Amino acid sequence: MAANTSSPTAQPALYEWANRYRQPVSFLVAFCCLAALLTTEHSWPRISIIDVLVETLGFLLIGIAAFGRTWCSLYISGYKADRIVCEGPYSIVRNPLYVFSFIGAMGIGLASENLLVLALLLSAFLLYYPLVVFAEEGHLQAKFGQPYIEYTHNVPRFVPRHLRPVEPDIYPVRPRHFRKALPDVLWFFWFFMILQLVERMHQAGWLPVWFRIP
Repeated sequence: MAANTSSPTAQPALYEWANRYRQPVSFLVAFCCLAALLTTEHSWPRISIIDVLVETLGFLLIGIAAFGRTWCSLYISGYKADRIVCEGPYSIVRNPLYVFSFIGAMGIGLASENLLVLALLLSAFLLYYPLVVFAEEGHLQAKFGQPYIEYTHNVPRFVPRHLRPVEPDIYPVRPRHFRKALPDVLWFFWFFMILQLVERMHQAGWLPVWFRIP
């Protein structure tokens, strides 16, 4: 894949903007999804074959995302600012954390059984996070120079050419940094539990349904 050729002077500002607003945007999307969950009904009948299959697929994708982000955190936690991490999942794609987060977002959207929630999550990822990735890659290119450019030539951004990771027999993990990254993994399961709680509250009549997304 070709290296990033955008203006070097624009990269610091874009990187700072992406870092500043990434968390607020994530919270805004989560708030909109929660509002949609609280006020809308399933997009298909409950206790149907579609209902079971979609929710099961969503949970499977959440599990894949949680495993993948844990795997990524083992390699990247504590090293992102020091060097180019190109082992493990980073030998398959350059942005595996975002790839697994996208899988998790699809899982949450499917497990919600609500087309509005699914559309909100996918739209947020497809519209906003490419800008974040673009900014981060520009920052890394400016910081590490030619070695990072060679890395971009050898490893694709999102879509893997193969699924065989390059992994050393021994890899030093920084426990404190890894521990701090774990809550981001658990959020997928916490959000799934919130989905189940909201569903039970709708079934019990404790939450009114304002409208249904076909």
